[in-house]
Amino acid sequence: MTTDDDQRAPGTARPPRRRRPWSTRREWATWPVVVARLVLVVIAATLFAVAAPVTAVVYDVPVPLALLVTAVLSVSLGLTPVLPRTASAAHLVAVAAIGLLTAGGDVAPWPLPVTAIIGLGVLVVVLGVRTDWRLTAAVWTAATVLTLALVAVVPSRWEPADVWASTFVVSAGSTLLLAGAAVAVGQRRAVRVELADARRDVELEQERRRTVEERSRIARELHDVVAHSMSVVHMQAESAPYRVADLPAEARAEFAAIAGTSRTALREMRQLLGTLRGDGDAERAPQPQLQDLPDLVDRTRTAGIPVTLHLDAADGDADRLAQLTAYRVVQEALGNVARHAPGADTVVTVGRHGAALRVEVTNHAPPAGTLASPPPDDGGFGLAGMRERVSALGGTIEHGPETDGGFRVRVSLPVAAAPPSVPRAEEDDR
Repeated sequence: MTTDDDQRAPGTARPPRRRRPWSTRREWATWPVVVARLVLVVIAATLFAVAAPVTAVVYDVPVPLALLVTAVLSVSLGLTPVLPRTASAAHLVAVAAIGLLTAGGDVAPWPLPVTAIIGLGVLVVVLGVRTDWRLTAAVWTAATVLTLALVAVVPSRWEPADVWASTFVVSAGSTLLLAGAAVAVGQRRAVRVELADARRDVELEQERRRTVEERSRIARELHDVVAHSMSVVHMQAESAPYRVADLPAEARAEFAAIAGTSRTALREMRQLLGTLRGDGDAERAPQPQLQDLPDLVDRTRTAGIPVTLHLDAADGDADRLAQLTAYRVVQEALGNVARHAPGADTVVTVGRHGAALRVEVTNHAPPAGTLASPPPDDGGFGLAGMRERVSALGGTIEHGPETDGGFRVRVSLPVAAAPPSVPRAEEDDR
């Protein structure tokens, strides 16, 4: 499974990373997070169990209101890792409600009971560890201002001043210390995550570089070995009629076929080398289509294999990928005939059947005296390559020997109508 960072182009800057909540699937499976969430739930339940009776009995708040306010105070703590802003706002509202409901008596501490101070401390700790420090600072500032606002709206509680002043100092000071420690822990964790992500990005870049280098090495090997050898074959086939005197017409035609085949192989080799090197022009170069099958069949006939082609001109409206796959299947099948059943009568049938393009290549038993064997399927790349191409399009492939000693390859490809395109440009084969 890939991520957005994995799909990012090499050399581009990684976007700023936001702090991930506890609800991410990857972190939920780690035991420290599970333990932390369980501890937070236990703290929230304990706070409710203590705050509700204290608020109702000590501060003489009606039981339904005490239960409601303390429930909001406790539940908001449990929701802080998942919904930090919403839970913080709900918690501050509950703190304000407690301050107003307990303002009628003369019990201290006020305007925040001990349970409310503990709740605020837990809230800023969770925010500091798991969210951005700005949110933690905003919540602490809002709680401090809220405490002073509660004192301002209740004149009856102004005296004695040491009651609310001491409460304010204790609540603001303790929560500030807890928030600072939590932010330090959270920033350390954030730095550790960023370092791990940076290390992963470096490893991905190194892997991409190794891949590019390997592709370049393969391209060099193909150019230095295969392309050079094919060039020599092409040059010798082209010059043979001029170097050999009194060459029969059949031999001239044979050398011309060899030159044409090697020229086609060189052109496709150049496209392959361009693709390996990341050349965009090579990827946009015209690829073989169904209309190129007659040329392929003619070259095969020249090699001494009698081939009959049944191709409907209307099949050319199939999409280019399906046409390319069909062409490669026929090409590989005819290559297998040339290697394993030279001289065998072969029939190539390509046609549309509803929404599918069907390709069938069948060869009969080779002439007497010719050693023939089925195409190798263990360790070879021909049939395996066919299966990979066909499977990539969601098609099916069947292959196997015939009762008369021949071999059959049958492929069915789902196709769609090809979009309008400009005519293919003429290529310089030289």
